[in-house]
Amino acid sequence: MPRAPDDIPIAHLALALSAGPVEGRSLLEAFDGDAQAVGTASQQELAAVLGQGAALRVHAALQAAQPDQELDRMRKHGLSCILPTDPDWPALLAATEGAPLALWVRGALLPEDRFSVAIVGSRACTAYGLEQADRFGGWLAQQGFTIASGGARGIDAAAHRAAMRHGGRTIAVLAGGLGVPYPPEHAPLFDAIVDAGGCVCSEMPTLYPSAPGLFPRRNRIISGLSLGTLLIEARMRSGALITGRIAAEEHGREVMAVPGRVDAPASAGCHRAIREGWAALVDSMEAVSTQLRCTPMLVAASVRQAVAAAPAPSGRAAEVLQAIRALGRLDVDAVASRCDMGAAEVLAAITMLELSGVRIRDAVAAP
Repeated sequence: MPRAPDDIPIAHLALALSAGPVEGRSLLEAFDGDAQAVGTASQQELAAVLGQGAALRVHAALQAAQPDQELDRMRKHGLSCILPTDPDWPALLAATEGAPLALWVRGALLPEDRFSVAIVGSRACTAYGLEQADRFGGWLAQQGFTIASGGARGIDAAAHRAAMRHGGRTIAVLAGGLGVPYPPEHAPLFDAIVDAGGCVCSEMPTLYPSAPGLFPRRNRIISGLSLGTLLIEARMRSGALITGRIAAEEHGREVMAVPGRVDAPASAGCHRAIREGWAALVDSMEAVSTQLRCTPMLVAASVRQAVAAAPAPSGRAAEVLQAIRALGRLDVDAVASRCDMGAAEVLAAITMLELSGVRIRDAVAAP
């Protein structure tokens, strides 16, 4: 569970308030993970790790940091915190470079969030985009995937709402502090996400405003939390397209794009991603399930490591596993018929099984 304010190490909080994620991690590595030693180090000692310019800035920030005041603000706004050393720190996020030094949270991140899919798209979306966000977000939530997005207007909000409406989990990653939610009219949406058992999180302190430069930083967290990213109505120059590129080029995750009209500016970024080959065209639930089964081995290994002591499969996944064993072969159509499911649902369940460490080949060979 997340740390209450009284359980957050002051030295680590001071570092998170003073240094960027890359700088902070470099310092922690150089000082054997001792945030207290980083905080008391001289500017010259910091410069040996960061160089003179960055050391001057970080040293000044550490001297000016007021972690006690931040803890008071967290208490006032009902916030908790997760640190990279905590057991509930997301394994997929831990596998990325430049992961945050801390996450401020409302609600909690749960073990099942290892099966997260990001859905991102245009703020100025069309009715078609809203329909597709509802369609894919709702279906993925029904299959047990957590929907991650940025809480923005348009596609993001539609995906969050679809997940909740279908009884699933959703995570909203905000660019600014949770005490000043942005956009402000989505404060009720963020409350609803927490009330439904989901999570609203940010790497920024409680009252940090949502400046434009923070949104690309936020996007890397959305991608880092997710097995794959689904683009819906991403324009040519959009945060959604940035998220997709980060997922593909920096995190090695699956990227999928829903096509739109060939002359629709709202979908021009999706079409470009498909044309350039770094996003797969998806037009059905089966296509999404198939792409998620292509999740890179490094990502799969991170998920499996996080669930080494997980309970046996249950629900639809257990039904599919039992059917595969009974048939003695992996035949999606036959399993679908036996379990009274669609092929896309079977593929989604198989994805869950494989990422949880169940080897389908072994299941087929089992008596």
